[in-house]
Amino acid sequence: MHIDRLAILVLALVGSWSTCFAEFKPCQFSDVSAVERKENILIRHTNIVEPSGVFKATAFIPEREGSLPGALVSHSIIRGARARANLLRFAWALARAGVASITLDGGIEWQSPNNESVRDPHLMACAGQWILLHAKLDRHRLLNVGTFGDWGGGDTPLCQLGERPCFKPNLYIGLGQTSAVEAANTDGMLTVDGQLTRAQWAQRHLRLPEIRPEWLVGVSKEGTE
Repeated sequence: MHIDRLAILVLALVGSWSTCFAEFKPCQFSDVSAVERKENILIRHTNIVEPSGVFKATAFIPEREGSLPGALVSHSIIRGARARANLLRFAWALARAGVASITLDGGIEWQSPNNESVRDPHLMACAGQWILLHAKLDRHRLLNVGTFGDWGGGDTPLCQLGERPCFKPNLYIGLGQTSAVEAANTDGMLTVDGQLTRAQWAQRHLRLPEIRPEWLVGVSKEGTE
């Protein structure tokens, strides 16, 4: 009787593992350009190939010794009612201070606050996996800038079973969602002063050298219709 129960338990576990691995979708990437260099920063463009489509991304990887802090930026632009914020330029400012980052193409639509710009958790995990595979990151200094939705929220894992390496941010500048902090951050990023405040927050918590205000010139374009 004990052996029969053990056999049933083993079969149940095997069935559970099989289901998990059947649902697992490995990340797929295709680089779309040669490596560029500017100010000792590597600039790379890649495609993340998902069942729902192909998503473009841009990575900035400083050429420095040792492990680098890392950032995953969920969108490249915020479109507000009266201004726009270029998050690719914000990522470039972080890179000049030594942060290796990857930014997904696409916009946070913020003409009126909503939760509709959240990214698919698998896409976020794959973007994080790409930067971990292509830069030597300090796992204790990982930042998420942007939406995260169900990615790592509540009981939702940051990565699916078997997905390695896994980008696990310990710092967040939440954007594009209507909860109080994320909404305030999103509104703040549409102004020059708000961008500098959040860049300086990242500077302190990622232990970066000074992020100069002039590096953020052009991040915000006010007066956009």
